[in-house]
Amino acid sequence: MKQKIIELWKTNCEHCEAVKSTVEELEKEGFTFEKHNIEEQDGEALWHGYANEIDVNNKKMDYELGYIYTPTFINPQTRTVLSLNDREPTKAELIQLAEGGESK
Repeated sequence: MKQKIIELWKTNCEHCEAVKSTVEELEKEGFTFEKHNIEEQDGEALWHGYANEIDVNNKKMDYELGYIYTPTFINPQTRTVLSLNDREPTKAELIQLAEGGESK
């Protein structure tokens, strides 16, 4: 079984929409995505539960701290975050995250 990935998304997010087909393709390959809308209580709770890890990612990427860019993907086993403010992640980046590595 391949590692589960948490996906945090929000309504009317163009990058969230753009990555849907990639996520569906990876699901067909055996990856599991636990999807949560950050505009709902469970998604907001997960966001805040991973706030420190999200800020580490944001600092590394020179992004605003205390903010979530969507979609955000998290490997819950390694607590590694993949979040980009200008595009959706690629299939290769999502696989790397699922396998426990950080994206470049």
